[in-house]
Amino acid sequence: MSCRSQHVMDIKKLRYFLSVVNEGSITSAAKKIPIAQPALTRQIRLLEESLNTRLLDRNYKGVALTAAGEFLYESARRLVDEFDSIIMQTKEIADENTESLAIGITTIHPYIPGISGLISRFRAQNPNIKLSLESMLSGPQTSAILEGRIDAGILFMEDEDESLFDTFTISTYPMAVISSRYAGLLVTPPNSLHDLDGLPFIRFKRTSTPGSYDRIDQHFRDAGITPNVIQECHDDITIRSLVATGMGYAIMPGILAAGDDNLIAYQLDDLDIDSSLKLAWRKGSTSEEVETLLAIAKSESIAGPVS
Repeated sequence: MSCRSQHVMDIKKLRYFLSVVNEGSITSAAKKIPIAQPALTRQIRLLEESLNTRLLDRNYKGVALTAAGEFLYESARRLVDEFDSIIMQTKEIADENTESLAIGITTIHPYIPGISGLISRFRAQNPNIKLSLESMLSGPQTSAILEGRIDAGILFMEDEDESLFDTFTISTYPMAVISSRYAGLLVTPPNSLHDLDGLPFIRFKRTSTPGSYDRIDQHFRDAGITPNVIQECHDDITIRSLVATGMGYAIMPGILAAGDDNLIAYQLDDLDIDSSLKLAWRKGSTSEEVETLLAIAKSESIAGPVS
């Protein structure tokens, strides 16, 4: 890599790139960061120039990843998460306060307000404990817990992983078909998976949530149809943003439709899959701080709004 590429390929530009992809457009990302839209556009252009490749296709709906962009997006998420973890651990080592708790929280925590309430209650009751938070996908959370980089996680856990952890089920959410209310994708409310036959389906990559991926596929097979998959994504926020544009439907926890008048969740008779939000920590290694968080979680109602 040239000296020029080393200069422009930095963490800040990767964060800008991830934000644009997660928000679905440069305009939305610029508002969230916040940064002036022309400045953000220039940062993305500099990143593409440093790699000598196009990362995003622009259209009237927003942006879509190219093949190179898809690879960079998944790699950059891991790199930025690891970078943030290194910074966090370095600060903790430098901190003389021995009482600390590092936890991961699901990336969809904005749609489950009870999680913020739980964290706020823990902080109010334990002001002397240094609390570190990381918003992470479930896969990286389980790895971080097992590797000792975080003490516990609030996540949607795969059944196959539970044997490695001690857990407490915070709440359970039914999986639902989520679609744009106004895009005209579904003319009439669906009652079964058969009603979705042929419609564009946006889903997780299997590497993200293999257990859930396989369970959904089995339900499609039981219904005798093959889903028309038009896009696979690494995380639920990206999928939600694409569904909101009317690009297709998704099968996700129904709570993700809450709070957005453009999104609607349908419970189907033949889609009996639940997704459990859990507080998890490494088996047999419960600290006093985790025990304190667990006690508060048991006393709180964290379910969130009904979609």
